[in-house]
Amino acid sequence: MDNRLERLQQAYSDIEIPEELSLASRKGIERGKQYKQDQSHQLDNQTKQVKRGTKMSGLKWTGSVAAAILISFTVGVNTVPAFADSLHDVPVLGKLVSVLKFTDGSAGGGTIQDGVDVNFISLKQDKNSDQMILNFANSDNTQDLASSYNVKFTDNPSIMTVTVHGARNFSAVKDLETLKQSKYVQDAYPLITLDDSAIRFNVTLKEPVAYEVKEYKDPAQVAITLKDKKGDVGEGTSIYSLRTVSEPSGESQGMAEEMLFELKDVRVLKDQKGLFLVEAGYFNTEAEALDQLKKIQTEYGIGDLLFVEKRSSQEIPQSISQAE
Repeated sequence: MDNRLERLQQAYSDIEIPEELSLASRKGIERGKQYKQDQSHQLDNQTKQVKRGTKMSGLKWTGSVAAAILISFTVGVNTVPAFADSLHDVPVLGKLVSVLKFTDGSAGGGTIQDGVDVNFISLKQDKNSDQMILNFANSDNTQDLASSYNVKFTDNPSIMTVTVHGARNFSAVKDLETLKQSKYVQDAYPLITLDDSAIRFNVTLKEPVAYEVKEYKDPAQVAITLKDKKGDVGEGTSIYSLRTVSEPSGESQGMAEEMLFELKDVRVLKDQKGLFLVEAGYFNTEAEALDQLKKIQTEYGIGDLLFVEKRSSQEIPQSISQAE
């Protein structure tokens, strides 16, 4: 068996390859290489065409979807009232008019107008701030300039009071509930006013905040931004409030406010049970509060309306009725 295999190997080695056969083999190899290169180029071209086709298809698909969304949006706005109402939650600011500069926590802006409706308030929540946007409208639902307004921040407890003059309607009163979704807001409620051309509302803050107020036009808007306040916020201290008894919201608060109009820091607050009172200032000591009470009795003759309440700085006023 082994001898046979050796003879076959020797016979294979002894075979002479003709010159023509060797040349043909080399040409075959070269043609093979060229064929492989051609196939490779063709494959690359096909791959590029496929990618371009895919990209163009994607563009066509994206354009179709965008068109469909636009059509759906337009149809929704014009035919579905609930859909249009939901746009109130999407704040779109107009052109910046001014950034308010505050003095003793109070600042204002806008132009003198009449018959304006504060028609809705949007709440925009970010990681480090919340923004409340007041929107204005007149009888034809357009309003380029904000009506005259004032924003005032007071302490003990922290309250933001917003007053809009020339406003005959307050459609946005329903949105005060929405403001309670802000991490800074404990409560929000409308206030009685004897001026039928003004609307007011209070926002009770959970703690003192940093704030910024910007006014916009086209459309008319006022954007109030609340942020965390750094440093000592004065928690835990006691104050002495000079206040009226608690009553349901009504003219009694408006009349008391009118009588105390000339005094500084008069405000209307909601107590712990949802009743209302008028506060004629708060003081660091009981003696200071009693001195002010005596001054009011002497100069205004209405001191019997007021008494002194001690509470902590951020505490909501207690509910104290006439009977107590």
